[in-house]
Amino acid sequence: MQEQAIIKSSISKQIAEQLRAAIVSGRFKSGERLPTEDELATRYGVSRATVREALKRLAAQNLVRSKRGPAGGNFVNQPTHAELAESLSGAATLLVGLGALDIDEIIEARRLLQGSCLKLASTSATLTQIKEVESALLQQKNLSLSDKAFCDADVAFHRALVDASGNGMVRFVMYTIIEALVPITNMVVAYVKDRREIIAFHEALLSALKQRDQHMLATVLDNLLDYLHERFSVAKAQHEQKSR
Repeated sequence: MQEQAIIKSSISKQIAEQLRAAIVSGRFKSGERLPTEDELATRYGVSRATVREALKRLAAQNLVRSKRGPAGGNFVNQPTHAELAESLSGAATLLVGLGALDIDEIIEARRLLQGSCLKLASTSATLTQIKEVESALLQQKNLSLSDKAFCDADVAFHRALVDASGNGMVRFVMYTIIEALVPITNMVVAYVKDRREIIAFHEALLSALKQRDQHMLATVLDNLLDYLHERFSVAKAQHEQKSR
């Protein structure tokens, strides 16, 4: 058997991985300035261009931000929950699109995890957070929204509900699940086009949140997810018929 040559990782990638490990381990704190490009180039024995490429990799992961001027440089960034979840949600969305995750699994995960979010939100949501949920719903009611904009507003609404839970780890996980459902929501909206039903469920969720009614929140969420599951089947059939 003929052996194939092993392709080694690029030097800039290896430097980025080492710097990332230092950030994750806490050696570099959030907001702290990293060594200069010259200092890093000397430390690793590489050119400034290689260091610059490594820093670009970290910036793409929202771990580093650059600042110009006399007090400028490269600083450790503290990504938001949404930014951190984005990389995971991209993978989840891809799995959904490829059929590796089916609708039953996604609905079940959302029922369990978002149900927990709503339970927390019913007791811990601030008035400001409830206003944010209300604002997201108001945006979704805009009749002039395109299908894509409507789905974006749908994501914003559920993110606002998750934020109201006040639990950072739950928010991080739920952002991924919400984003993973976007392809499904897009299909439902594009082929079934019944926005009024979705808005009605969202109005009921907001009302139950304002009343701090855990039982009603759970009931409405169950009904919404059952509706999405059923309408997805209809939308999928219409999509397949159109494709044929």
